[in-house]
Amino acid sequence: MVKIFVGNVASATTEDELRALFEKYGAVSDCDILKNYGFVHMDEEEAAQKAVSALHKHEVNGSRITVEYATTKVRNATKIYVGNVPEGVTAAKIKELFQPFGKVVECDIVKNYAFVHMQRESEALEAISKLNHSKLEGQKVFVSLSLYPTGN
Repeated sequence: MVKIFVGNVASATTEDELRALFEKYGAVSDCDILKNYGFVHMDEEEAAQKAVSALHKHEVNGSRITVEYATTKVRNATKIYVGNVPEGVTAAKIKELFQPFGKVVECDIVKNYAFVHMQRESEALEAISKLNHSKLEGQKVFVSLSLYPTGN
């Protein structure tokens, strides 16, 4: 999976519009807009390269977007560690698990664990208290604040 940063996003732009724009180049697994920027996760490296070169400085809703590979980690978000993630569970599935508690900014799976970044600390803490030791596809998961708040 390739994470792409999209800057200078017009306030009128929706996540669906942004997703549709990138899907012309390949499969999009996730798309989020936060204020005037967003992130698009594409499944294939080759598709991401095409999207980055074709869409950089592309005009969307009167605004020329900046499109580049994401290099910075999420800022101003609370990072949650999710351990014992069952094999085959997708980032979208984990995001779905956390969304009832608040805005999920990003979700990344690494082997059998994941990191979820939530916009508000209070919502993250509620999610942790409700989801720790809960079952995901029949397997007990462990949910806590990440010991490494910045970067993975």
